Amino acid sequence: MKIGYIGLGALGRELARRFLLAHELCVWDLNPAACEYLSGLGARVATSAAELGRECDVVLVCLPRSADVQRLVFGPDGLASGFSKGKLVIDQTSGVPGETQQIAQALASQGVEMMDAAVSASPHVVAAGGATLMASGPDAVYERALPVLRVITETIIRCGRRVGDGQAMKIVNNAMNACARIGTLEVAALGAKAGLSLAAMSEHLNRGKARNQTTDKMLPALVQGQSSTNFALALMVKDVAQAVALGAKTRVPMPITSTTLGLLQSGANTQGAKATLEDMVGVIASLAGTQLSPAPTVQAAGSAQAEAAQILALLEDGVSALCCLVTYECAAVGLRHGLRLADIATVINRSSGWSQASRTLLPALVSGEKTENASLRSLIDGLWSTSALAIAVGAPVMLMQVVRNLLEQGANQLPDTADISQVRSVYESMAGIRYGN
Repeated sequence: MKIGYIGLGALGRELARRFLLAHELCVWDLNPAACEYLSGLGARVATSAAELGRECDVVLVCLPRSADVQRLVFGPDGLASGFSKGKLVIDQTSGVPGETQQIAQALASQGVEMMDAAVSASPHVVAAGGATLMASGPDAVYERALPVLRVITETIIRCGRRVGDGQAMKIVNNAMNACARIGTLEVAALGAKAGLSLAAMSEHLNRGKARNQTTDKMLPALVQGQSSTNFALALMVKDVAQAVALGAKTRVPMPITSTTLGLLQSGANTQGAKATLEDMVGVIASLAGTQLSPAPTVQAAGSAQAEAAQILALLEDGVSALCCLVTYECAAVGLRHGLRLADIATVINRSSGWSQASRTLLPALVSGEKTENASLRSLIDGLWSTSALAIAVGAPVMLMQVVRNLLEQGANQLPDTADISQVRSVYESMAGIRYGN
């Protein structure tokens, strides 16, 4: 089978490489150097997108934005001008579901089939065959594409029959990852300003209920003075903006995700076009007037060593509460879009959006089982103590303040004996959904 791949960035290059041993591969990209790399490994380089479309039976695409896919397909000398009836397009872009559906509808008029298969994995994981694909499309198209997708990975989760549902799932995952990441960095900056070492916070937050992708990977890397990601900050802004837009479209309030977007956009505006997600470490630390580095932080007044354990406990409760509410918030958007809760639970908990909270909460929502949680009122009291500490040392914890306000809203609607799991009903009311049984 002749496979075409367009979009040879850091992720697309590794996705394309997977086909070299199993199929005849033809590639194209605006960057000649990217094409030359794969040419050196045995791929043929097309002279244009149209030529690649004429030659290949199946064409996979991985571009920064859906608008880029639109131009690639229908622009001058684009894919559509080379397509004939019977071709298949698989879009691996982290794109906008509605825009992808429009592209699919236009291609269908030419007799060309299309589906999406968004990717959750870093390039080195893709290279080893460990990616998770979030695929969606009509039954016949999905079955036709399955042997092709299995060349990339055996971990393929079908997220729906509508084109774009895989991208919607990726949006939910990326939003959860971004909110937990920025919230964790805010809390770490607060701890640093209060005199805690980064190593102590990393160790403590990774031991229990606050654990998430950021505590697991980014904080230990910072402790070692290493970088944990080279992902473009502009692309993360794009991903979270897509989540906020999906929330607006589905009429789901997204206060945590919207605040995260504001912080990310501020970082992108101040750090420049070449900034990476790693640069947000410095941005968040700067807002708090501190540093997140391996070097010990000078202890602030009032933060005696004896108080360290108490502060660590407050930080842990804060991150855990944030991850819990982000799980409710982003799952609500997915449900309103039409995704299945069981699929959301499966994808999130094996992708970058996972947290200890999501790994506890999502399976319980699917099964209808009750989770054991602390008193809502005691948690709010703890968050107020965290807020008071932040005010005292001068660290803005914007996401934690949003979480505290949301929990206060929930407490005002629930019995005095409520625990955090009962906030679910508040989110169901706000979003007009039901999570499960």
